[in-house]
Amino acid sequence: MTSPVRTARLTDEQQSAVLTLVAAAQERDGVAPMSEQSLLAARGRSGRPVEHLLAYAGDHLVGYLQVDEGEETPSAELVVAPSHRRQGVGSELLGRIRPGTRIWAHGDLAASDAFAAAHGLEVVRELFVLGRRFAEAGPVDEPVLPEGLVARPFRPGHDEAEWLRVNAAAFAHHAEQGRMTRADLDARMEESWFDPEGLILVVPEDDPDTVAASHWTKRRSETEGEIYVVAVDPAYQGKGLGRPVTLLGLQYLRQVGVEDVILYVDGDNPAALKVYRGLGFTTRSVDRMFAARAQYVDASSPRGGTMRS
Repeated sequence: MTSPVRTARLTDEQQSAVLTLVAAAQERDGVAPMSEQSLLAARGRSGRPVEHLLAYAGDHLVGYLQVDEGEETPSAELVVAPSHRRQGVGSELLGRIRPGTRIWAHGDLAASDAFAAAHGLEVVRELFVLGRRFAEAGPVDEPVLPEGLVARPFRPGHDEAEWLRVNAAAFAHHAEQGRMTRADLDARMEESWFDPEGLILVVPEDDPDTVAASHWTKRRSETEGEIYVVAVDPAYQGKGLGRPVTLLGLQYLRQVGVEDVILYVDGDNPAALKVYRGLGFTTRSVDRMFAARAQYVDASSPRGGTMRS
């Protein structure tokens, strides 16, 4: 293996090689090795500056690491070709990043846990992946919004700034979701899966331009959907909006033919876990964030990447 190539932007050829590598790892593991945000960055479609490290065996890409240095504690995502695992590729790439970088391991994979342990990394956060199959959990209740509030679809070219305002306020404590920018939103709106009808806004009936809450759904395939982002403006929190707003999205996904719905929720958010479990969601897997304990500073506002080695 040659020394890793470091670059601030991938060429078209490098992008293609990275996406091929990611697909091979996902096929082998049954779990996506990189987050949506990092895949957008690999494709040059993110508004955030990142650094890319590429490891080659001859002309063949065998390892890829993406570093986001945009915060005090950096984050990274690491993936190694299935054919070159346990050959030092992951260790070589990991050794090229700043100490204290936080890394995700998706899907309860024993190999990822072993890799983390071998490098002195410990779990500092857990992210639950929950799922609900309509055929097993049954139909969803009819959503009933508080008096004076109504639901309508997102209007591209009109609602972006207001949606971003509510998202930032609702996730002020969440370093990943709360820092979404207009560029991040635009990148997602350009994806083939985006449907403005699936981004449901709850607004005051007498002030339809002001967003009280929203439920952004994602259709991952013909039959699989995702509760992508549920946000409630702090000014409207405590009014019982969480459950009906969630039901609005579930109802929409069912209407467009989705059979299975997933979502991601932090393990330290018992209120959200209670709501989702009450709606028939069960745990599918648990993603874990690893970091060197001696260098880890703030577990209350984490962000990180994914690790697959």
